[in-house]
Amino acid sequence: MKQIILLLFCCITSVVQALPSGYKPVTDPQQFKDKFTAASRQIQTVSADSTQVKQMNLVKDKMVSKGRFYYKQSDKVRIEYQKPFTYLMILNGHSMKVKDEQKESTYNTHSNKMMESINNIMLDCMSGHVYQNRDFTVIVGENSKEFVLEMTPGSRLMKNMFAHIDVYLSKSDYHVLRLNLVEPGGDNSLMTFTSSILNQPVDDKLFKTD
Repeated sequence: MKQIILLLFCCITSVVQALPSGYKPVTDPQQFKDKFTAASRQIQTVSADSTQVKQMNLVKDKMVSKGRFYYKQSDKVRIEYQKPFTYLMILNGHSMKVKDEQKESTYNTHSNKMMESINNIMLDCMSGHVYQNRDFTVIVGENSKEFVLEMTPGSRLMKNMFAHIDVYLSKSDYHVLRLNLVEPGGDNSLMTFTSSILNQPVDDKLFKTD
């Protein structure tokens, strides 16, 4: 009996420790999943200011980029940064366009497993399909204002890219507030979305990849 109690305690402790500081496990994960999925279906478009903070172990100073973010249900994402350098990434179905100050590249994500995985991660986070991504297991936590989904990779490819991905959601309408992508070596990229406008028209031209 003592061994069973100890095992249960270890399992509970591991779940709590897996969540970011200040968050506790939700009491009813299935209820959260149902509400998250339903709410995500209602979010047709998102326009927001975007700030990315890149922290690298070997670099003292953080790298901060600012720009705009757009999402259109269910397979279109545009991330563009203007400061301090220009950078653009567009996802449109299985097409991905990446443009920086040196070059521009377009990919069919079906022909590149890594690009396809990156495509799926971003779209799953925005559309509420993270539970359908077989490359990750998901633990859900909450505090008074936010939910957090900690996505832990299971596939070898994703383990090579990420230690975990944290998706922070507003409790009021379940839209994405932040994405924190943590690499195996400890480097991380935190994307924060502010001044978000939901369900207003977004021009399809923003998502052209050709």
